[in-house]
Amino acid sequence: PTTTEPTNYVVYLHGGGMIYGTKSDLPEELKELFTSNGYTVLALDYLLAPNTKIDLILRTLTETFQLLNEEIIQNQSFGLCGRSAGGYLMLQLTKQLQTLNLTPQFLVNFYGYTDLEFIKEPRKLLKQAISAKEIAAIDQTKPVWDDPFLSRYLLYHYSIQQTLLPHFYGLPENGDWSAYALSDETLKTFPPCFSTASSSDEEVPFRYSKKIGRTIPKSTF
Repeated sequence: PTTTEPTNYVVYLHGGGMIYGTKSDLPEELKELFTSNGYTVLALDYLLAPNTKIDLILRTLTETFQLLNEEIIQNQSFGLCGRSAGGYLMLQLTKQLQTLNLTPQFLVNFYGYTDLEFIKEPRKLLKQAISAKEIAAIDQTKPVWDDPFLSRYLLYHYSIQQTLLPHFYGLPENGDWSAYALSDETLKTFPPCFSTASSSDEEVPFRYSKKIGRTIPKSTF
């Protein structure tokens, strides 16, 4: 009988503030790095806000991975890679997968974050102001899984300029978002993580990647 060699997988989650973005944004050089080291890259879409609130985004992401594991990964070795919001979702997914006995072998974090507290802070990412008229045509009700043309980019920046991200995510109005944060105790149970970020990044505070690298055992920052 013929036997097939086991396959190693990397599951990639894109960035975009959970508002915009597409699974096809994985840089070619990063993809080549994975494939040249024997990994098959699986890029995942996930539901986007404000069309879907964060609780359902997180729940369906876990369900999507479970389906991916059943159909493709089949309990073979895998790692997770996430950029920005995808890094946050990667960490949340890891927490859920541990409860299902599906812990990844490793994590790759590109400027992700461990909580949502930083969106309370004012951020100026674009010089020009985005008006409500400019985002009026963007659908904010029907479920959206992918944004291949980045047509929701202005919606993301509008939400930041108008401090609407908490509302878009459906976060508690009392400001207690601890349910959406990963504690140090949780991070200490995670597999090794390669983490990188820029200290000049105005979108995601540098402190998060530094914390991830410091807290997750056997990690590189």
